[in-house]
Amino acid sequence: MQNRLKIILSLLLVVGVFIGLSIFYKESNKKENNLISKEEKDLMLKRDYSYKIGDNSKNVTVVQFIDPECESCAIFHEFVKKLYKDYYSEIEIVTKYIPNHKNSKFVIKLLEASRAQGLYEESLDIIFSTQDLWAKHNYEKPELLYGFLSQIPNIDMKKLRSDMQDEKILNIIKQDKDDAISLGVLGTPTLYINGELLKRLSSEELFDIVFKNIIKEEK
Repeated sequence: MQNRLKIILSLLLVVGVFIGLSIFYKESNKKENNLISKEEKDLMLKRDYSYKIGDNSKNVTVVQFIDPECESCAIFHEFVKKLYKDYYSEIEIVTKYIPNHKNSKFVIKLLEASRAQGLYEESLDIIFSTQDLWAKHNYEKPELLYGFLSQIPNIDMKKLRSDMQDEKILNIIKQDKDDAISLGVLGTPTLYINGELLKRLSSEELFDIVFKNIIKEEK
């Protein structure tokens, strides 16, 4: 009986998080700057340095602004992973950062350093799946991530620690944050599909709009 009650309460908590997230998401993106030209907007959404995956045979680009310490990002990450699994040949997924939490920049450095070893996706999966361990409110211990990431096959932790000090990572963080401000993006996760803001943050809306864009490109 107690286990059943715990499951129900957990489900209610997840639902509550998404309802609150959706409300904040709409409000924080309401003031997007309409004076930005399409060319400027496209550049802000996808820089040359931005992390990208997908063959993009249908010219459908999904841009996600994330914060690795954001709880909602960890939840929505599973939907983005499934989207990529289903449509990796048709679409492209671009990842940009908004460091809204205390340890966000440190974790972004970890991510970008792992990217230098071709292990970005593996690291992002671990960062989000262990978030409740290293990012617990008032008990944050981001240094635990060194141990978690060391379990990735073939990762060179000595190189990772060294690459984290690369100045270009701070430049990436600053540019992404500036782009977000210019676009009126405050919260995470925030997603765009082919330059259009995903106005309702839900997996159903995401998959529906992506599919419609794929079909449109096929006509």
